[in-house]
Amino acid sequence: MTYQSVEIINSTNYIISGEISYMTVFCRDTEFILNPYSAWQSQKRICPIVEITAFIKTPDGFFTAKPFISIGTTHQTFEVIQTEKQDFRVIKARNVKVKSHPQILQPIL
Repeated sequence: MTYQSVEIINSTNYIISGEISYMTVFCRDTEFILNPYSAWQSQKRICPIVEITAFIKTPDGFFTAKPFISIGTTHQTFEVIQTEKQDFRVIKARNVKVKSHPQILQPIL
């Protein structure tokens, strides 16, 4: 069975990094880094997720988000949110639109 790729959305004002842990040794854990209000997407995977951790760098220091923990979910979209000044969580994604910054396309010469 093949699952869709995993998407992590950063809904905070801060840079985050983290790791996705899978249910089996056949899938290597995946690390990610995200800028504020951006999204990251993995390649397709073949294993259920058991944990997603996130670490947040703020002007007040480094914080660890409450992780998403499961016995093996096939859910594919997750979000890092800030609930209070120093409280962060990894949750199944809500209906969120990532703020995008306009990109200037360069012609290929």
